[in-house]
Amino acid sequence: MTKKVQGVTLAESSSVEPRERIIAAAREVFIEQGFDLATVREITLRADVNVAAINYYFGSKDELISEVLNIMMEPYTNARIAALEACEATAQQGLPSLQDVAEALVRPMVQFSRDANGARPLTRLIQQIRSRPREITTRFFVRRVDPAVFRFIDAFERTAPWLDRRDIFWRYNFAIGAVMQVLIDSDHATFRLKQLSGGLCDTDDDEQIITQLVAFVSAGFMAPAMP
Repeated sequence: MTKKVQGVTLAESSSVEPRERIIAAAREVFIEQGFDLATVREITLRADVNVAAINYYFGSKDELISEVLNIMMEPYTNARIAALEACEATAQQGLPSLQDVAEALVRPMVQFSRDANGARPLTRLIQQIRSRPREITTRFFVRRVDPAVFRFIDAFERTAPWLDRRDIFWRYNFAIGAVMQVLIDSDHATFRLKQLSGGLCDTDDDEQIITQLVAFVSAGFMAPAMP
């Protein structure tokens, strides 16, 4: 059976370069099976290339993992920083509201996690990374994701001066957890939140998701400091 990724039938289209077919197939397999269980054989079968092509184009499975992470995470990470910088640039004296910072955090996560078919492959990939951490994914997050995290920590610290930095880190982590949970339960594979609410929560509507999450995250940061 052939697979379609971004509208292209990988095993049959000669217009797709082998390297791109490998990346697209690897993304599918990593999301479905995780990095540890994914095999080079399965990836090359889906990409319709020789097993040796992984080493030829990437050097190793780990380097292929890094490439897939770069392709999937880079636009989302850049969008988060851009959203934060935009809200700071338009704010009076460069100090945006807490709600604006929360939206800069939430909106890219919601919008960039959805693909053209309505599924959320980025969320599924992050689930795999979190549930089965390995050295290469930890290094990737430290190098490519953590700088954006610290930008938001600093922004929340400026907009919620009643909290100390320890509480900012706690509440930032709670905020990310809330976003991930909602996106997992709004994936087309389950529609869990929509079904659970009897249709009251329309998880096909990204704006509704963003509005609810921004309100929830903002309220969390506005709560009194812990003693």
